[in-house]
Amino acid sequence: MPIGTQIKEGELAYEKDDLATALLKANSALQENPNSFKALLLRSRIYLRSKKHDLAFEDANKLVQIAQNSGKREELALSYKQKAIVLYRRKRFQEAMENICKAHNLNDKDAESLMFKSMIEKKLQAGEKISSESPASSEEQPLLAQQISKQKPKVDWYDSKDMVNVSIYVKNIPPTTLKVDFQDTSVNVSFKTSQNTDFNYCLDPLYGSIVPSKSSFKVFGTKLELYLVKETEETWKSLEKVESDTIAPQETSLSTLGYPSSSTKRINWSEFKVDDGEEDSSQDPDAFFKKLYEGADEDTKRAMMKSYLESNGTSLSTDWKEVSQKKVEIAPPDGVDLKKW
Repeated sequence: MPIGTQIKEGELAYEKDDLATALLKANSALQENPNSFKALLLRSRIYLRSKKHDLAFEDANKLVQIAQNSGKREELALSYKQKAIVLYRRKRFQEAMENICKAHNLNDKDAESLMFKSMIEKKLQAGEKISSESPASSEEQPLLAQQISKQKPKVDWYDSKDMVNVSIYVKNIPPTTLKVDFQDTSVNVSFKTSQNTDFNYCLDPLYGSIVPSKSSFKVFGTKLELYLVKETEETWKSLEKVESDTIAPQETSLSTLGYPSSSTKRINWSEFKVDDGEEDSSQDPDAFFKKLYEGADEDTKRAMMKSYLESNGTSLSTDWKEVSQKKVEIAPPDGVDLKKW
């Protein structure tokens, strides 16, 4: 049976709370592909619902590793969220918060992560008893009752030949509580703010690999500077790797050609067929624009119609955002004087 079918059947069984069948399907899929993200995520959820927290946590850690290796942002966000959920069930709330923050940084549109983050915050604010499984020391435990800072800092960065400099703009960072964790493909920053809240900021996965032992940081009055030493001299296009960065470049084809335009609406000009033969003198001179109008979306059509009518045929725009805000003035060609009748 194809692995995709096994996973699908396992997910259906899980939804029906038939955990035995779901686990059988997940294990069968993992026998074919031990690195199947979907199968491993399913099994971690099954173990969690079965209250086998150790096994669920083991699979969650594997999920993070697989997602980091693949470089897929969506999968990495899901893996951190699953790990956070398992840690929450084990009452390791501070670690759960760190992981859900990573998930939220990777996908801030995930409503479930945001809701779960709020649940963890309430536990921390209430000073819930920490599980004996938690590695937190007695000195660290009072911090767990503090509110987590929700403010996203302003971040600037620039890339040089062998280093990436990152500026995180937060005022009055106390050096005594500041922790900066450099890993090969991630950086995690945490500290206690002057407002008595916990600040967490994570870059994971980074666009490229760094050398943790050579990377460093420096605290200023208004910001924190991170100095990330690159493993290679590759140019970084962004701070974090996104899924599109892992896609191999393909040959450019006519079907993907586009041309610069001031319009916010992107038009694929390659879709308009041009006859390579001699121009037919009997052809309607407006044929091209008719075809352009027919292939446009509603906003583009409205922009074309409004600009053409208001300018008495002297101007044609496809940018509805611009055209909708004002009247399109008549713009006669150079050398032609406008006369009002």
